[in-house]
Amino acid sequence: MSTIVHKEDLLSLDHFDGEKVLLTDQEWRKKLSVDQYDILRRKGTENAFHNKYYNLKKQGIYFCAGCSLPLFSSDTKYDSGTGWPSFWAPIIEENLSYQKDTSLFSTRTEVLCSRCDGHLGHLFDDGPKPTGKRYCLNSEALHFEETTG
Repeated sequence: MSTIVHKEDLLSLDHFDGEKVLLTDQEWRKKLSVDQYDILRRKGTENAFHNKYYNLKKQGIYFCAGCSLPLFSSDTKYDSGTGWPSFWAPIIEENLSYQKDTSLFSTRTEVLCSRCDGHLGHLFDDGPKPTGKRYCLNSEALHFEETTG
């Protein structure tokens, strides 16, 4: 059963305070599902169009599945046509960090959770206004909580 976040509580969501979640590989394996571990800790990806949040239309907040840091709001989610949940802006910029990714014979910007360094997906410059950004994320890296009000 999911927790309901009330809209008036959105301003009090956690900001990354610099304190990292540091777990051993064995602790991460115990905490996460096999798919979550593959994505968050091994930089895997899930299949397009066959993941739990790409087509979700509910209002709410997307949190890191590894450490529960709030990352994105459904208010900035849009259908990018890629088959993965896509957003044009994070809730709190400090809750994300970025790294150059040169895998798959291209250069991309990897998106990570600032608190646990979990791999979330990638950032592209082909999104909608007002930011022009597309945060293309893995559903297994996220946990959704519906909002009310």
